[in-house]
Amino acid sequence: MKTFWEVVRAEPLTDHVPESVTGCYISDLLSDVLAHAQPGVLWLTVQVHRNIVSVAATKDIAAVLITCGRKPDSAVVVEADEAGIALLTTPLSTFAAAGKLWEAGVR
Repeated sequence: MKTFWEVVRAEPLTDHVPESVTGCYISDLLSDVLAHAQPGVLWLTVQVHRNIVSVAATKDIAAVLITCGRKPDSAVVVEADEAGIALLTTPLSTFAAAGKLWEAGVR
């Protein structure tokens, strides 16, 4: 069985990537993620700035999947690694990644 990141052809950017997630949350609005994301989820976003690390840490998000082939700069990756936040990137659009995750059973 493939891991969630293999399903979306994701490249891990940090050293620690969880084997599984409890669900998925999709939003590019940080305030929306802070208000509604549940702990343990995989967060899909196109955002690449350092605030994604802060939001993920605050909400205890399992991993952040950055879509559309975007990559944060190295300082963001280092900050995420130090905070224990898993960052991954995928060449897929947010829509395509969400569809593949749904098909794989990530809800």
